[in-house]
Amino acid sequence: MDILRGERLKGLAPEAINFISSISHDEPLIKPVIMINQAHMIMLIEYGLVKREYGIECLKALESIPLDLKLDPKLEDVHMNIESLVIKKLGEEIGGQLNLGKSRNDQVATAIRMVLRDYILDIISNLIKLCKTLIQRCEEHLETIMPGYTHLQHAQPVTLAHHLLAYCEALLRDGYRLRDSYKRINLSPMGAAALATTGLNIDRNLVASLLGFDGLIRNSIDAVSSRDFAVEVISNLSLLMMNLSRLAEELILWSTYEFGIVEIPDEYASTSSIMPQKKNAVVAEMIRSKTSIIYGDLIASLSILKSLPYSYNLDLQDLTPRIWNACNIALTSLMVMDGMMKGVKFNVNRLKDLIKNDMLLATDLADYLTQKFGISFRIAHRIIGALVRRAIENGKTLSEVVGDLSKFIEEITGLKVNVPINELKDVLNVEKAVEIRKVIGGPSSFEVIKMMDYYKSEINGLENWVLECKSKLERSFTLLHNKIALLRGVGS
Repeated sequence: MDILRGERLKGLAPEAINFISSISHDEPLIKPVIMINQAHMIMLIEYGLVKREYGIECLKALESIPLDLKLDPKLEDVHMNIESLVIKKLGEEIGGQLNLGKSRNDQVATAIRMVLRDYILDIISNLIKLCKTLIQRCEEHLETIMPGYTHLQHAQPVTLAHHLLAYCEALLRDGYRLRDSYKRINLSPMGAAALATTGLNIDRNLVASLLGFDGLIRNSIDAVSSRDFAVEVISNLSLLMMNLSRLAEELILWSTYEFGIVEIPDEYASTSSIMPQKKNAVVAEMIRSKTSIIYGDLIASLSILKSLPYSYNLDLQDLTPRIWNACNIALTSLMVMDGMMKGVKFNVNRLKDLIKNDMLLATDLADYLTQKFGISFRIAHRIIGALVRRAIENGKTLSEVVGDLSKFIEEITGLKVNVPINELKDVLNVEKAVEIRKVIGGPSSFEVIKMMDYYKSEINGLENWVLECKSKLERSFTLLHNKIALLRGVGS
């Protein structure tokens, strides 16, 4: 007999079986669903809601279920597969107690949260690894000066360390967002049943504690029908992937002949099937592409939820694979980006060539005029703009035309001043231009070292939080297994 449809409905049409089945994306739920059934059964036993010997037999049957269980699509989902196995082993009189006081609705919501919290901890752990790698590469390039870019044009000089640290800070924000989401995910829906809880005297808090949750989703309707926690995570992963994609895009650009700033490790590149000279940044390209796929998962998830009446609807089932897909893409993208950044070779000589054009220091010249002669910055901007035009028109550098500066000042302001050439040499020194920028967050080596120390401290705090979360989950699972062992010992 079909334990789900019973005497109420005829069998599903063959074409409908696979259409409504969630089997294809239920495999990650096998272990948490077994644990949910174990925790729920322990609670039923302790509160005298099932006979102790029946409950113990159910716990034994649950323990015997393999985690690589092949799921049958005819049973629709992982929940019915597991219950069917227990009933097949113990019979309906005993195994039929498994679903007392609960529903597939609160089970699936709980199982998704359990898998998702593990994903979050793994993603943050790999994000931390990437941040550590970035800092390590920064330590190698504290004094490597490069052009800073705006609009993809040379702007002002920075260091390679300063540039890479920008990604470290962005990634830390991604880590903080995921950490905050964990607090909302790690709340238990169990006990909400289908939508209206149960008339039985169950203990929701006991089940939650055995499964490692920090608390409960209070409203039973919200518990079974909400998936905003999942959309929040996919949204956070979209932002994470956006940051990874920007780094990937820079690696792609910088590895071109025109830039020549980096060489991608062979292990993360490919060649052409016809052009043997090619070295293509294919891994970085795939990070860029897969970012768009996560964006699609986010839009699909929002669209699935936008018109659903409360409470549970099977539409929610189609949101689950969007969660797993986004998590898997983000996790693997972090892993390959970390490996790629460990092996990337930076062309220091090419960066030296790129900063030979001292147009990067035009702003420094304007600042000098305001400080030396009291000229307003906007007027100084015009003066240096004229000087830049002169240099470009004559194919020269700023250093080569700076002798005309007094003339341009007089033409634009009417002021007759004598600009000391020896002072201008200091202004147009790129190393000094970087080192004088000691404003908090600036590119001077002093500030970059301070930033790295700060990020190391933040990374350490985030890493400790992950370890605390994992430790708390382990303690809860140990308690769950100890209770099972104790009951089995008493019942044997």
